[in-house]
Amino acid sequence: MKILVLGAGMYVTGRGGTGSGTVLSSIAETSKKLPIEDVLVLARSEGNRAVVNDSVSRINRCLGTILRVRYSQIEDESSINAVLAKDRFDCAMVVLPDHLHYPYAKILLENGVHCIVVKPLTSKRSEAIDLVDVQKRNNLLGVVEFHKRYDETNLFVKKRIQERQLGKLLYFSVDFSQRVTIPLEVFRGWVERTNVFQYLGVHYVDLIYFLTGFRPVRLTATGTKGLLISEGIDNYDSIHATILWEDPDNHRDGFVSLISTNWIDPRCTSAMSDQKYKVVGTKGRIECDQKNRGIELVQEGAGVRHINPYFSEYLPSPDGGTEFSGYGHRSISLFLHDVDRIRKGEISPSLLDEVRPTFRQALVSTLVLDAANASMARNSEWIRIDDSTE
Repeated sequence: MKILVLGAGMYVTGRGGTGSGTVLSSIAETSKKLPIEDVLVLARSEGNRAVVNDSVSRINRCLGTILRVRYSQIEDESSINAVLAKDRFDCAMVVLPDHLHYPYAKILLENGVHCIVVKPLTSKRSEAIDLVDVQKRNNLLGVVEFHKRYDETNLFVKKRIQERQLGKLLYFSVDFSQRVTIPLEVFRGWVERTNVFQYLGVHYVDLIYFLTGFRPVRLTATGTKGLLISEGIDNYDSIHATILWEDPDNHRDGFVSLISTNWIDPRCTSAMSDQKYKVVGTKGRIECDQKNRGIELVQEGAGVRHINPYFSEYLPSPDGGTEFSGYGHRSISLFLHDVDRIRKGEISPSLLDEVRPTFRQALVSTLVLDAANASMARNSEWIRIDDSTE
């Protein structure tokens, strides 16, 4: 299998002291079971070459793998066409800033390449609809890396909702925040092309859809500004969205979700992400603290940290070695295994449309993002969500 990776940032390489990166680590771990012949990482800075090489060396040394990764610098979308004209790839991973997802994913699909895109698919309804159309027309697998669908905690909640143990659903309440280093440092070069709701809130929009199967029909969104403005960044510190959801099979059955997001938590917080949600029904409730997973690490010089070893972590394996595991890894590894099965003719992409976060399923979250941006532009006006595909 030959894999193309677009992007060389934190999620790919683990730069900035965040480890070895989820994407390359997942590919290396998967290479223990699938024959991965070659990985090409493309990004715009020549300085990324050393970062990628260092990351791969650390990963191979830790996992005992021999993953081969090449790096090449690109300028723009035309460079991708040149790469694809010269070489054939079985799949690609789009790990780029939000506003670049659409043009690069479309190029990949038009060249017959299965792809996985980090969230959000896009923030614009028209772009998402176009990607769904191109993906279907070319009979390809297109998924969004919504890893929260594979978290055992969320699967536990899904089972209880499916079994109607909570009764009729009344509301979801979500609080999700991250350290201020994300907008001030990690995303500084393109932070004004995104916002905290489409970067963080989209995870829980998709999760609520995944847990319930309900469709969003109306919303209002409000943003607050202050800290980022003082740092020269014209963007919201926090965004708060109220969304009305409806059962597609019974339009009289619905619930409301309240999603609050910010990315201005202090640098000293005990975890990069502070996230929790609550589901309330007529017969019960479930509360999920997705930051405090029960492990508190206290180290001299590092302070107190809450660790989530279930997302993606290097852990001892049963054979005495080391393995990369977690629901973040499963999201990427599952995509690679799906591509392998499609290549072998064992399944078709259409068979996965109901059981994976495909572009068609991700369209739901993009419709919410588009409506939320429209609401904030119109003084928090209630926006009807148009779920037609025309």
